Amino acid sequence: MKKQHSFVIRLLLLSGVAAIMSTSCIFLPPKEADEKVKTEVGKDENGKDVLKKDGLTCVWQDEFDYTGVPDTSKWKYQTGHGNNGWGNAEQQNYVDNTTTAETAIVGDGVLKIKAYHNGSEWRSARLNSKQTWKYGYIEARLKVTDRPGAWPAFWMMPENRSDWPKCGEIDIMENAPAIGNHKIFSTLHAEGHSGGSGQSIGTKIYDNNLSSEWHTFGIKWTEDRITAYYDDVAVGSYNNDGTEANWPYNQKFYIILNLAIGGTLGGDAYVNNLNGEAEFLVDYVRVYQ
Repeated sequence: MKKQHSFVIRLLLLSGVAAIMSTSCIFLPPKEADEKVKTEVGKDENGKDVLKKDGLTCVWQDEFDYTGVPDTSKWKYQTGHGNNGWGNAEQQNYVDNTTTAETAIVGDGVLKIKAYHNGSEWRSARLNSKQTWKYGYIEARLKVTDRPGAWPAFWMMPENRSDWPKCGEIDIMENAPAIGNHKIFSTLHAEGHSGGSGQSIGTKIYDNNLSSEWHTFGIKWTEDRITAYYDDVAVGSYNNDGTEANWPYNQKFYIILNLAIGGTLGGDAYVNNLNGEAEFLVDYVRVYQ
């Protein structure tokens, strides 16, 4: 079917986020409006086919072209309810899927992150890549949940993440229809811009087909700039201003895929409308450098 701490502070500041994310995040369009990139097949030094994008070579990927649990050489899990629902009053209990494909299931060429209510609690998955990277083009092809009450995300955190928000955070794709129908947004967090004052690098309102169509979300990250891309089109960017408070994005980060339930962005008032289940599909994740 290929075609496709416990951060207590992290988003507590996002109370009333519907208004904040719409109005107070500074949005910088890319220097080249609607700049496009594309994926191509090239050759490595041994003549083997490799994926190329914007002059970079794919150095890590998971195409999910196998069956069972996510590749344990590439992914590990954060588990539990976190502190105050991972700092955001989220409802789910994240479980480990190392040996049993319960809430992270690979089959038919995709990763399915499945949240479900087992009669006593919500269970879901939060996958962290075992590898970290500094700079590059990082992307994933997704079918976004797009249901009020659910909060899917594709994002990155640094190896040193004990001093959030000073350490930095890169949110490549978040979807929280409880605060805006069919809305996708991308945000940077740092000491100088965090929580409700996070630095927007992109947002888009889709139609009601968002959950049924594949879309690619990514960032091009250099020492000078981070640009967000939706379906290979640049939607916004943020430039390095040379200050530690605003640019902690000069260290290695790892990738996170998760599906949260309720909380400050999922919307507790909508959780019952999920009827006990939600799904977030991932066709692939790729890193180019």
